[in-house]
Amino acid sequence: MPTEPGDLARLPPAYRDFTFGNFVARTRAAQTAYSTALRYCGRFGSTGRGQGLGLVLWGPAGTGKTHLAVAVLTELIANHGISGRFWDFAGLLREITRSYGGSSTVETAPLQSAIDVDVLVLDDLGSRKMTDWADDTLFNILNVRYMMRRPTLITTPYDDVDREAAREAHAMRRREFLIERIGERLRSRLLEMCVFVPTQGPDEAEASRARRAPSTLAGLRRSPKRPS
Repeated sequence: MPTEPGDLARLPPAYRDFTFGNFVARTRAAQTAYSTALRYCGRFGSTGRGQGLGLVLWGPAGTGKTHLAVAVLTELIANHGISGRFWDFAGLLREITRSYGGSSTVETAPLQSAIDVDVLVLDDLGSRKMTDWADDTLFNILNVRYMMRRPTLITTPYDDVDREAAREAHAMRRREFLIERIGERLRSRLLEMCVFVPTQGPDEAEASRARRAPSTLAGLRRSPKRPS
């Protein structure tokens, strides 16, 4: 029996059925992201693989970021014969830490696998607090991949804005920005090696925030008093 792309990429079981065929775009931006991902696969042989161009899919939960990244990865494994690897961001850092204790061989060390694989998916970037060690480790992975022209597909729930926009935002809002989660150095490197693709537009994000239910306390404060 031939090895499935999901096995080759070590996809979590929950993600192995993610394909372009069953992707559901819930926002206009997600539909555009879907089209971008399809074009990326179609042009991979001439532009993506040779130039090391990757994608950063960014947007809130439920907009299809991971689905699209996995669909791209499995499509490239199946049709272009590349090696691919899926890593959850927090899980990768955890496994790299564990490998320093001697539990991984040179061949299977997670750090080296993240660097050497033809196409890497790094899911949920920014989900773990960036210590100095984590920052240096991630920069090392991305920098080597950039220098070797190896494409990287990244997903993150954090909004992409530049430093100036982040500084002008309210302190609570700044927590939702990618640059605040990974720092300017890492974001700058990503801008050089990836195309940034939002899965939710600004107008859609504002509408989503407006639909969010208030907290219980806030709701009680807004509720008109009823006669006893």
